[in-house]
Amino acid sequence: MVRFWVLIFLLVCFAGAAALLTFHQSLRTRLSVRIAALILIAGPIALVSLTGINAVVYGSMHTPAPWWSRLVQVLIIVLGGPLVLGLLAARYIAKPLGQFNKAIASLKENNYQVELQPTGIREFDKVFREFNDLISRLRHEEELRKDLISDTSHELNTPLSAMVSQLTAMQEDVLPTTKSRLKTLAQQTDRLAELVAQLNEYTKARSAIVDHIEGAHLYTVCKELRETFTTQLTEKGMVLKIVVAPSYILVANRQSLERILSNVVQNALRYSGGKTIVITASKKQIVIADDGKGVPAENLPYLFERFYRVDPSRSRETGGLGLGLAIVRELVHRQGWQIHAEDNKPGLKLVIDLTQ
Repeated sequence: MVRFWVLIFLLVCFAGAAALLTFHQSLRTRLSVRIAALILIAGPIALVSLTGINAVVYGSMHTPAPWWSRLVQVLIIVLGGPLVLGLLAARYIAKPLGQFNKAIASLKENNYQVELQPTGIREFDKVFREFNDLISRLRHEEELRKDLISDTSHELNTPLSAMVSQLTAMQEDVLPTTKSRLKTLAQQTDRLAELVAQLNEYTKARSAIVDHIEGAHLYTVCKELRETFTTQLTEKGMVLKIVVAPSYILVANRQSLERILSNVVQNALRYSGGKTIVITASKKQIVIADDGKGVPAENLPYLFERFYRVDPSRSRETGGLGLGLAIVRELVHRQGWQIHAEDNKPGLKLVIDLTQ
């Protein structure tokens, strides 16, 4: 009788522990906890079951079973227990892995619409979230790639069509060759050259070449930048303010730094519609802000994507090719920095984080 109550006590203890592990919200989502619960439950169940079978077969719990019967029972526990536990545990693993394999197969076929569903198991769900984030990024990259083909072909086609039509007309004496038409051809040629130059600059910015790092006086670089854009600032009725200490020295590649600031200021001149551009600096950040019309909040995370334009118009004046800020991001990353956009209320603020 004592043996029976000891077994019942063990069963209650193990079952209680298994129930705690299984039903506690923060624990039951773990795969390791689910398997541990199976093991905890299986042991007492096997002992009580075998004891009950012995009592039924031999008429009493106190009557010892023959040696061959005990041997069979041990073999059942030793061989059958792990097999049953393995099959049960495999159910927690096989279904998520099957879903994952199907997603991988879809990804191999360039299907970026697949998305893994939560399984309720923390370890798998963490991996699935990362996978879904990766799919989302790949989907976005695929959209940008398609936009690249469309946008580049449009940018090339417009000046080329104009040049071909003009040259053909002059060659066939349909139109006379005049200085005005030659000037138009020269302008279209310049537009093509600008496009090719931007593409080359973006490619170079993404290259693995290590920049030559030196100490640059940021105030001097900003002052030279303001002199460079004097004409454009005057035409737009804008002012470039420099709030940087003359002694501020930034460890960076000077040429890349000049290009970063130049592209950002040029972007503000072209699109902000404001009156003031302010460059400020601290030990941790460089901030270039304007007081213009700003950018909708939903567009801020994508400003530095290549070929991305807030205005989907194909017009050079309103949309451009969308490479300026993409080049800025690549150059910033080459310096070991990070850059992001914020709402300046009003206007747009681009923040370069100098510390990682």
